[in-house]
Formats: sequence, structure tokens, C-alpha cells
Amino acid sequence: MDPSSTAYSNTTSVTGHVYVLDVNNGLAAAKIQSVENGISVISDGNGFFSFPYLGVGPQTLVCSKNNFVSDTQHVLLQSRSPVDVAFSLNGAPYVLSQNILTRKIDQYYPSPQYFVDITASVTDPNGIIDIDSVWFAVDTLLFPMGYSVSTKQFQTTLYKYDLPTNTIQWLVNKPLKIRSKDRRNAVNLSPSFYVSRIIENTAVPSYPTTNPLTQKQDTTGITPIFQWTPPDVTFNYTYTLLLSRVESEIRTVVWTYSQLNSSEVQVQYPGMNSSDTLSAGEYVWMISVVDDFGNYSRSKEASFIVR
Repeated sequence: MDPSSTAYSNTTSVTGHVYVLDVNNGLAAAKIQSVENGISVISDGNGFFSFPYLGVGPQTLVCSKNNFVSDTQHVLLQSRSPVDVAFSLNGAPYVLSQNILTRKIDQYYPSPQYFVDITASVTDPNGIIDIDSVWFAVDTLLFPMGYSVSTKQFQTTLYKYDLPTNTIQWLVNKPLKIRSKDRRNAVNLSPSFYVSRIIENTAVPSYPTTNPLTQKQDTTGITPIFQWTPPDVTFNYTYTLLLSRVESEIRTVVWTYSQLNSSEVQVQYPGMNSSDTLSAGEYVWMISVVDDFGNYSRSKEASFIVR
């Protein structure tokens, strides 16, 4: 302790904790740097850190971690007078998962409809309520995403006319990102993701349907057999059949049959292990080709009468 001794060291120790702002959980693997001494330490699993020896006088300590806003503390150190310091870091939101699925809806008029569904699961180190906004980003364009309570995801749907070329093909091979911002304006951009496929071809209903020449609708019994022509594609896929009843121009879905094998070209209502029957009236049905990613292309509607 003698200043004139060769063993004398004019230093002191600094200890402390790094916390997540508003949550007060210890933050592991944060870097704490002494600017004046040019040395740094890393917080442990509980957020604790220690500098055994730092020079006395003014010290600038900077705490940082990836995806967190850095915090700075200024302290005045005196010889052999330990100091305890606490940092509270605000974390930016980040994406847990993200996906884009392409849709084609074939129709007689005016033209096929194209759109994409974008979903993202986003969280925040400071709690989900700290998330201010989430956007789908492509090139310089930003599209706001809304939060769904049922799916607990942020989502948006974009139609072809929302995009610069009036086609969803514009998105192919472009790096797509999710941009999220918290209430303190910390911003995060997700890793890039891409459109996996746009399905242009689909199956074509062949029975029951409407004769294109006479415009006469097929008539069936109460357990009709639906038949279709398969699409000309080379990737793996399944079918989803959707049947709706039409009353006073209002459509009500009465049957959905998904995960039909691609080798199938027909299926009978009401499927296996059911004794349901269709009541008399007008119906429309359509069949979708669905790939392994969840992209789909849906056929034109086919209408018929049950008697």
C-alpha cells in the first residue's frame, strides 16, 4: 500500500451486472470495455462481470452486445475503492421465423388472381409489448404487417397490383426481409428469405361441372364423385378440394378435403368414415395443387346441381 514501493499499484476493482432493460434478467455474453485502459471482459451466465484492476481516475465503461443498444457509464475510480456498476440494455426485436407463400386463383373473369401471404414470428428481449411495428421489406419498399392473436404471428397479404411490375414474379430471386422496430426505435432486419415457387399450372375439374357450350350444369346425387385432370408439373404436390353450397348468391363451405395424393384423379363425397350426404341445391367446387412449401394454385370453379 506504500506509494513509494515497487509493488504499489494505483488501481482498483470494478464489478457489476448487465441487465435486460425493463425485464431485469441478467444478460450473458455482453462485452464491457474500459475505453481508457483498452481492455474488456464478458458477462457470465447471470450477467455478472469484474475488472480486477483498473487505473484510477475517470473511466468510460461501454457495454455492448449484438442486437442490443449499447450503454455507457462514466465513473471516477479511486485507489483501492471498489466500484459496482449496473448496465441496462435495450434489445431490438428479432425474427424467430419468416415465410412467404405464393397463391394463384384461376378464374373465368377477368383474369387469374395472384397474391402472396407473408408471415413472421417476432419477439423482443424486453417483452412482446415493446414491439412497435413490423414490416415486410423488399428493395426500398416497406409493407406494414399486422399482428394476429389467433396465430401469434405478424402477417400481410400482397396482391400483384401492390408490386412495381404488377406481377408477383417480381419477387422471385429478390432478398426479402422482415424489419422490426421497438418503442425506443431500436431496429432489426432479419436474414434474407426468398420465394420458393410460383405454381402456374393447376388441376382442371372435369366432373361435375358446367358444359361450356350449352352452359348446362351437371346434375348429381347426394354423394357425388369429383373428377379432375392432373396438372403438368414435375415437383411433389398434394391436392386440396373445396366444396361450397350456393344459396341466394351466398357461398358456404361444406367440405374441405386436403392432403389428397397426387396420384388421385377422383374422390367421392363425403370421404372415408362418414355417412354425410349433400342436400338438394346448387354447389361449386374447386381443386388446388399444393407443393411441399405450402404454395398453391387453385382451379377455376365448377358448378353443379344436387337433386
